[in-house]
Amino acid sequence: MTMKERILAGFKELAFTVGFHRATVDELSARTGISKRTIYRYFRSKDEMVNAVMDEIMLTTGEKVDNALASCKNPVEKLATLIVVVSQSLRVINPLIMRDMQKYYPHVWSRIESFRAEKARRVVEMLITGSVQGYFRETIPAVFITALQAGIRDVLNPGFILQQNLTIDQTITTLFDIFLYGIVSDEARKADYKSPFPAQG
Repeated sequence: MTMKERILAGFKELAFTVGFHRATVDELSARTGISKRTIYRYFRSKDEMVNAVMDEIMLTTGEKVDNALASCKNPVEKLATLIVVVSQSLRVINPLIMRDMQKYYPHVWSRIESFRAEKARRVVEMLITGSVQGYFRETIPAVFITALQAGIRDVLNPGFILQQNLTIDQTITTLFDIFLYGIVSDEARKADYKSPFPAQG
């Protein structure tokens, strides 16, 4: 591991414990045994380290999402893989980190929002294709796209997650579970549940 990688690994461990805002270069130096002078030789500021950590997470997560979408699996299997991949990739990020980015590092948060929107768009495209192929129920694409994007924006939000005392993992899996299966229980489905709404034709 190079010195730069050591510094970044130490900062990530510290930040994921106390949050980006409360993580200091003094504490990083004390924890890693690397002098502040050496740290600043590789990173000009804490802000630069925050960007580097999030770049690494977005790069890794993006590659896994792209690989899942490009696989030969059918749309249902792709979606299941995507949920697992995203949940595992973001499990290390606690809501405190997300809130810090939104409040203290808006430029980083803006990049994350763009990243999320781009990946959500590709997932929606896959779901629409799967619907055409008969894997998912047919629906009105515009309604589905808007609802999913709104869900990702408003539910995968640090304020909401902290207020509800959830983890990012719980939030992601619950959100997609609702989009996949709705809120009707398994027992109701087994009891030959019939929707009160007329079929869309």
